[in-house]
Amino acid sequence: MPDTLQSTQQLLSAVESQLDLVDAVLLDGDAVRLSAACSDIRIASMAFAGALEAALSAEAFDREFRTRIETVARRLSLQRTGLARRHVVVERSLASLIKPRASATYVMPGSPAASAMAH
Repeated sequence: MPDTLQSTQQLLSAVESQLDLVDAVLLDGDAVRLSAACSDIRIASMAFAGALEAALSAEAFDREFRTRIETVARRLSLQRTGLARRHVVVERSLASLIKPRASATYVMPGSPAASAMAH
């Protein structure tokens, strides 16, 4: 178990480092770096999750390690919520600058709706 614990701790440290990077990139507002950082955190998180599944049980880890895992889970949730909110703000900003195209509609030729669309 010591090898599993050590490798799992290294994977958790990698996830924590990626969380810090995503936080920093979010503050910078660099979309290209954010995309890369999100991809990297996804990879690190999946590797960590796989290591946890491979472990005999989460009870094998001490309380401090489990607390770190819970902290990472909360931070991931907060980042996800923050990104969703930022997405809405960006979409609204774009919509105010660039009017969205009208959705395609099908109307009967000669109907009042067809003549309204023509004007």
